[in-house]
Amino acid sequence: MPMHTRPLGPTGMQVSALGYGAAGIADVVAQTMTPFLNTALDAGLTIIDTAECYTRSEEMIGAAAAHRRD
Repeated sequence: MPMHTRPLGPTGMQVSALGYGAAGIADVVAQTMTPFLNTALDAGLTIIDTAECYTRSEEMIGAAAAHRRD
């Protein structure tokens, strides 16, 4: 079953109806977080909420998803 999407305000972009708040991700080991994040992305997740104050979360998300970049 595909992930439901919604329009993102007036941008015209379609984003996943579900998102992931990555505030606690820095407390998780990368070996656990990487398969979780990639499974969510494979399922159609397109919204990941992160911020500099979440400590290492941006680095961990970038490393986990690096193989998806062109």
